[in-house]
Amino acid sequence: MWSDPAIAYLDKARSSTNHDIARRMRFGGLFYLLCAISIVLFSPDLREQSSIIAFIVCFFILALLRLFLFKQVELNTFSDALIERLIFTVYVLTALSWVGFFIIILATINEISDGVLIAIAVTIGFLSGGISATAPRMALMTTFASLIFLPCLFSLAIFLPIDSGWTVLFVGLAYFIYCVHSGKLQNHDYWIIRQQASLLEIQTKDLEQARSQAEQANKAKSAFLAAMSHEIRTPMNGVLGMAELMANTPLNAVQSQQLAIIRSSGRTLLRVIDDILDFAKIEAQKLAIVNRAFSPSHLIQEIELLFRPKADETGLDFIIDIDTPLPTLLTGDPDRIKQVLFNLLGNAFKFTPAGSVQLSVKYIDIPESDIVELYFTIIDTGIGISHEDQKLLFQDFRQVGESTQHIQGTGLGLAITQKLLTLMGGTIALTSESGRGSQFKVCIPLKHATEVNSQVESKTVEPINSVKLKSTDRRLKVLLVEDNVVNQMISRAMLEHLNCEIAIASDGKAAIAEYQNQHPDLILMDCNMPIMDGFEATRRDFCTAINSTDHPDARIMF
Repeated sequence: MWSDPAIAYLDKARSSTNHDIARRMRFGGLFYLLCAISIVLFSPDLREQSSIIAFIVCFFILALLRLFLFKQVELNTFSDALIERLIFTVYVLTALSWVGFFIIILATINEISDGVLIAIAVTIGFLSGGISATAPRMALMTTFASLIFLPCLFSLAIFLPIDSGWTVLFVGLAYFIYCVHSGKLQNHDYWIIRQQASLLEIQTKDLEQARSQAEQANKAKSAFLAAMSHEIRTPMNGVLGMAELMANTPLNAVQSQQLAIIRSSGRTLLRVIDDILDFAKIEAQKLAIVNRAFSPSHLIQEIELLFRPKADETGLDFIIDIDTPLPTLLTGDPDRIKQVLFNLLGNAFKFTPAGSVQLSVKYIDIPESDIVELYFTIIDTGIGISHEDQKLLFQDFRQVGESTQHIQGTGLGLAITQKLLTLMGGTIALTSESGRGSQFKVCIPLKHATEVNSQVESKTVEPINSVKLKSTDRRLKVLLVEDNVVNQMISRAMLEHLNCEIAIASDGKAAIAEYQNQHPDLILMDCNMPIMDGFEATRRDFCTAINSTDHPDARIMF
């Protein structure tokens, strides 16, 4: 509990307290004016007193001053110290004016009349109301209460007969003490509320700061994961690339088995890295959906080609059911759609020891719009998911069910799937029972591809004219722009295996010079390189160099 809360928090709450008191007092002056006029109207003797007009004018001026003071507080025109002095002055002048008016009433009227009774009742009301209005400032409250009530009480006690006067005096003093004590409690409660409001404000600022720090930490974590995933991916590609090259060399049975384990483990690790990288991008809100024209039929064919060997390997039936002929072209992000299907079908094969995995596809045209809802349903006869585990299924880093603990994974696949669908405006629903398989139903809103988009898509996937190259009887020239030595070795070996003629540059600036000397048919461009990265080299110099030569048909691939 505070020993002196008003002083402890005066500096911080000074301005708001001044505003509070000014708001409470702004219409009080009008009540003084109306009460004085009412008393005069009920007392004919008072109307004959010329001094009464002066009091009426005084109350009118004080009422205007209160309104003026409130306006200045609202506009923050005066300093806090000046506002406090003006408030104190207004209350003192109001109390003294009323005491003078009350004494004139008693001096003019020789008996207890309606006017005197109204004056007494109004004075008692002014005491209670003034204490409530000035409770935030203890000194102001006690000064106003003493000035407006005690002189009136003593004047009334003198005005009444001696026995009645003493009675009124004692009762009045008791009432005065009670009112002041009540005002002190109001003052205490007022500043307790101020203290709690101040503490709440501090806590709010601390929480806001903690929230900001948590967001920054989360962004830093996501940036770290993205950077580390990229740094791990580069040597991992080197391991897998060398394994692929080694697979083309003579090996005995034991070496082939060991190499298969290396390749399988490497691909698993690469999938983990990809999941972490995608998750970090989504958390950092840096993963963008790229809408372009694509063929849904070709997309399904790619998915079938990808998972058919897995079905043959595991002995599962892989069924693809297309309900109706799909549109020729749609606009969306085919890469992310394939990622969603890859995650869901990958889980279906992973958790289905026997039976079948089915992919059903259908679409629905939305009337009076160019929107198409593409539905994918993945049904398996696997281990299923209990109702309790379904609530946790889409959480980050979660693998539900005791029967899945032996199966390796990051627990990010379904979380990433749901976030990707959210970015694409799609939904995912699950129906499953433990021991009876699962059914995932995905809905993705897409648009019919326009003619322009169709042309862009066809231009994007247009292959290099291999027939033309054969007719000229020369090897395909490839410029490899890559700063990593291991990647250079792997890429060179793979391209030479394809009977390509290779030139290598380690950065964008060297690539431009190499292009002008070699005039390659294809440029394989790395994005992140020292001196000049692939994006800057392509944007600033490569297009100019290509257009300024007699060999403008070179393709750039990132």
